[in-house]
Formats: sequence, structure tokens, C-alpha cells
Amino acid sequence: MSKMVPNILKRKRKESYGYLVAREDKMSFVTESFQKLVLNLEYANVDNQYKVIQFTSTLQAEGKTTLFANIAYLLADKGKKVVVLDLDLRRPKLNRVFSEINKDGITDYLAGKITYEQLLRVSEDGIYYMVAGEKTTAVINLLESKKLEELINKLKEDFDYVLLDTPPVLAVADTLIINKISDGVIFVVGFGKAKKALVRDAFHALERNNAKIIGIGFTQVKMTNGVYGYKYSYKYD
Repeated sequence: MSKMVPNILKRKRKESYGYLVAREDKMSFVTESFQKLVLNLEYANVDNQYKVIQFTSTLQAEGKTTLFANIAYLLADKGKKVVVLDLDLRRPKLNRVFSEINKDGITDYLAGKITYEQLLRVSEDGIYYMVAGEKTTAVINLLESKKLEELINKLKEDFDYVLLDTPPVLAVADTLIINKISDGVIFVVGFGKAKKALVRDAFHALERNNAKIIGIGFTQVKMTNGVYGYKYSYKYD
């Protein structure tokens, strides 16, 4: 087992999901360390065993979607064919990354209201994406549906990476259900956001569910000089 922990600093936290530091500030320490993270991911995925990668955290507001979006951008920038899905169906955010209205999304497709061609979109950066879609009370039924499994299998054939933005582990049962259709999990921990006991509970819940945790990201780390940064730990066989 090997671990790599690059550090990144950032001068100012950005609240806008549409702001991707990897795109807007390519020479920054932040972007450089995101690039190291992507490189570590590709080393871990040398045999293509991790095509469907799930991003989750313990609680809300731990920087998960920001991390998720920047990694997607850098993979696409390296020439990888990447599709990102918003499977946080109760509190979707991915539409904000692409400045889209949250309509004609995954829930609509699974309910038979739109076609695959209407569901799949592509950004100016070359990232393919699927927004969450209309809110529903039948989230569990949709996540356990055969149609979602078939969609993921199709995407695995058509794309190099299928990235899933999913809810926090302790918020709802959704993430543990999504584990069944993902190849690996990147677990995001926001510094000072969740108590250690809660982080441990979330991590153990994933392990008990036989989730393959391939990376741990520590976000919003306050450094000694007062700025915020991130740390990442990747592990692979």
C-alpha cells in the first residue's frame, strides 16, 4: 500500500461552484496540487479498475463538489473522456458548476420523461455532464433501479471516467446504495466541519458496505499563516 500526500494552499476560498481554480489559475499552488492528485489517480487506475468513482463526505459543506469539479476539469484537460453525474438528488449542486437550470436530468431520465440524448450535455471545457433533474420523493427507488445501473454500464463503455457526486454518508442512505454501482470512493473530510467520531463512523460505514476507498481528501485545512488549503492522501494496491 502506498500513500502520497501533496499539499496545496489557496489565498481565498471561492464560494461560486462555477469558479474552477484549475481552469482560472493554472499556475497556482492549488492547481498544481490538484494535478498531482489527478496523476496519483491515474497511477492507481493503471489497469482501468476504477472507472466509476464516487465522491462523498461525512457531512454537508466539506468542499466535496468543488474538489469533484476541479478533478473532472483536469482529467478532461488531459484528454480523458469524462462524464460527471449529480447523484445528490436531494441537494443537487452540479448544475451550478455548469451554470445550468436543474431540469431534464437524471431523475427525469429514470422516470422516462427524456431520452439519453437529452440527458447528456457537454461543457465548453469538454466535460460531459448530467444534472440531477426534477426533485422527487422516490430517491431510493431511482437509485436502486435497474435503469440507473444500465445507464452507468453504458457510460463505462463510452467514457474513460464516470465521476459521481453523491450525498454525505451520514445524511441519508443514498451514498451506501450508490456504492454498489461505483468502482471506488474518494472520501472528503472538511477540516473542522465534522467531529472525529462522526468521520470515523462515516468511514466505517463505507467499509462495512464493502466500498473500495481509494482516496481521502482533507479540505479547508487552516495553515499556520492563516490561509486555507487542502491535503490529499491516495492509496492503491
